[in-house]
Amino acid sequence: MNKVTLEAAGRTAKQGVVVVRSSRVPTGSVGRNVEVNDDDMSFVASDELNPQKARILLMLALLKPRSTAEIQNLCYTY
Repeated sequence: MNKVTLEAAGRTAKQGVVVVRSSRVPTGSVGRNVEVNDDDMSFVASDELNPQKARILLMLALLKPRSTAEIQNLCYTY
């Protein structure tokens, strides 16, 4: 993520919106606290999920109140 996008996403996450980081590259994963300090920014790292799958999982996760940590665990599980 470039600096401007990272700052905007951080402000959004601090307002209570869940921000999931993902990547469209064909292989690899988005690791937690690897490229970005997800703990500081209150982001969720998609791990092995591509953006499309991460979006569907997030929509299902938001059907009931969950913390960012719970949503992160769902990304690791599914």
